[in-house]
Amino acid sequence: MLHTEELPTCPILGAPDNYHFEGHCEDCDIKTLSRLNLGQVEDRYHDGRTGQGQFEAYMHVWATLSPHKGRAEWRETPKDPDVRRIARKLLAARHFEIPADLIDVQPASFRPAA
Repeated sequence: MLHTEELPTCPILGAPDNYHFEGHCEDCDIKTLSRLNLGQVEDRYHDGRTGQGQFEAYMHVWATLSPHKGRAEWRETPKDPDVRRIARKLLAARHFEIPADLIDVQPASFRPAA
């Protein structure tokens, strides 16, 4: 899959009506998911149009932001680094603040021992 970096890198992402095919570009898939409601995402998942990682990330974001809070297992912070990255990209696509528990600490950011 193309464009699986932390930040969106797809050159056609901002172009109107110009998306990569589903499952080909993570950035374009996330842009689409960020505009769908829960039922639409569930339907796409059950039809095989949305992958497991994207579905889990969407469900976590939805459960975290929803006033109904969804099921408890969806509110738990995902452990899979890909699901966490996708959740961050979903939140960023809608200009929501990324919760601290979703932010991964990179080893390079640690200070060397004195």
